[in-house]
Amino acid sequence: MSRRFVWIVLSVGLLGGLAWYSAFLAANRIYQVDECQNIYMARVLATGQTSEFFTNASLFLLGPLGWLTKAFQQSENIFASARLLFLGIFWLNLFLIALIAGKRIRSVEGVIALAGAATLAPLWDYGFEIRHDNLILTGILLIWWFVRVRPMGMPSYLATGAITVALLFIAVKSVVYVLPLAAAVLLFPPPGHQRSRLQLGLAWLAGAVVSLLAIRLCYGTGGNWDIYLSVFRGVTKYSAGAEGSVRFPPWYTLGRLPGQMPLILALSIAAIIAILVELVRRRRAALTWNGNLPEVLLALGALAGLFLNPTPFTYNVLHLVPYMFLLVFSYGRTLWQELQSKPTLWPALASIILLGHVVPFALSARRHAKYVNYRQTAFMRLAESLTRPGTDSVYDGIGMVPTRPSIHFNWYLHSLNIRNFLSGSASSVHEMLAARSAPVLIRSYRMDWLSHEDQDFIQNRYVGLSDDFWVLGKDLPPGGGDVEIIYPGRYRIAPVDGSSDAACSVDGTASANQPVEFAVGVHRIEAGSGQRLRVSWIGPRLDAVQPIGKGDHHELFVNGY
Repeated sequence: MSRRFVWIVLSVGLLGGLAWYSAFLAANRIYQVDECQNIYMARVLATGQTSEFFTNASLFLLGPLGWLTKAFQQSENIFASARLLFLGIFWLNLFLIALIAGKRIRSVEGVIALAGAATLAPLWDYGFEIRHDNLILTGILLIWWFVRVRPMGMPSYLATGAITVALLFIAVKSVVYVLPLAAAVLLFPPPGHQRSRLQLGLAWLAGAVVSLLAIRLCYGTGGNWDIYLSVFRGVTKYSAGAEGSVRFPPWYTLGRLPGQMPLILALSIAAIIAILVELVRRRRAALTWNGNLPEVLLALGALAGLFLNPTPFTYNVLHLVPYMFLLVFSYGRTLWQELQSKPTLWPALASIILLGHVVPFALSARRHAKYVNYRQTAFMRLAESLTRPGTDSVYDGIGMVPTRPSIHFNWYLHSLNIRNFLSGSASSVHEMLAARSAPVLIRSYRMDWLSHEDQDFIQNRYVGLSDDFWVLGKDLPPGGGDVEIIYPGRYRIAPVDGSSDAACSVDGTASANQPVEFAVGVHRIEAGSGQRLRVSWIGPRLDAVQPIGKGDHHELFVNGY
């Protein structure tokens, strides 16, 4: 049995297992707050509610993602289908990384490159999430493949220009990555394109113009162009802007890499040092597309972008790790040529790969299985059961239930805009809830950011079915009392201790153990002496809510997993 055959069998088996595990995680892993926000914004765009709720008309929110949010009527199905879409983008990115590194997938080197790319632990943290960063990565990898790996002259530059413009509309922050890359390939065309710099530049410009016209037509057809143009003003007005937010360095984000991919990190540093030594020795002669210098500059450019980012959250490793891998794979070719003549070192090499890459990946990837979205999806279903579509609001400040309207244009809470709510430059949450009541309120760690006035308002108007799921209602004192109904509909009256329903009277009329339809106003509820009752929203269809556990609003969403 040849060594080549063993490598292929092991790699294919590994990739099959990883494909299954990635599909499992995409369907079951906890949803991140940014994913919910993106889904909700896409839904607002798709359903024409842009005048009622804030949205960001970035290109990635249109198209398939917008269609999915409109096609499904249950939030759970919207999220599941969107995750499936981005799972495809996740594996597309892995294949692009392997194509760039290994040149051909159907070769031994290509299969090894794909296995290596598929075991980059940081990509599993955010690579299949519903976020624009994954599409930015796709675009940059395609640009690198067209200009560096498969030089085709003018067709390559035509495609590169089109992709560059598209990325600028997918996310504004992509300018940090794509403009320096565009300048590099225009000023210093890689060998193999066999055209003059002027011809390649004109092809790039033609691609950019065609892409811009197509995107403008797309926005114009959907009526979203004005919304896109207002994004820059909206970022300042609704997200507090960079000057109103706290900047922080990327050390925590970078500090995750030594534990997740120590071998890749070590070899990246070694490759950079080797290039620096070569530059010192050869000076200008080393400034060429041949060798590892382009990959070094690509990785260092991504690292610089991370430092330029005022809020380099952990998901920004998506814009660094793939380029580190490309550098390591290119650098590894030179090391492999030397090791081939020294077979006695192969066991040591295998041990280093196992302990420096495979084991850290396995430990990192395994932890994702405990972060499940079961409670989140249960809340989506429960919130929809307790409300009527298009009429009853659900408020969580995140957008976890996109099939139900929120309470205000400024519907989301974020670290970038929370100061607006607290300073009074935007309507407070209690003012929003007073103007448009939400029968269902889902609590998360972001609710802890609210002012004391907001917290008191919620405590006085809502009752908790759990620590993280609240509905309109009130806990009455022993024997009953008055309850002010601010939102009409069906409510349930039951003992606070959860025992079987007790008979009571509502506005002087005896009430059996069944939901009561309340109109807006003050209602008198009387019960047996010493008995404490709870009045809670039950919605249009349910007669009771099954126990949902105590819960913990700090754990409904998890950041930095």
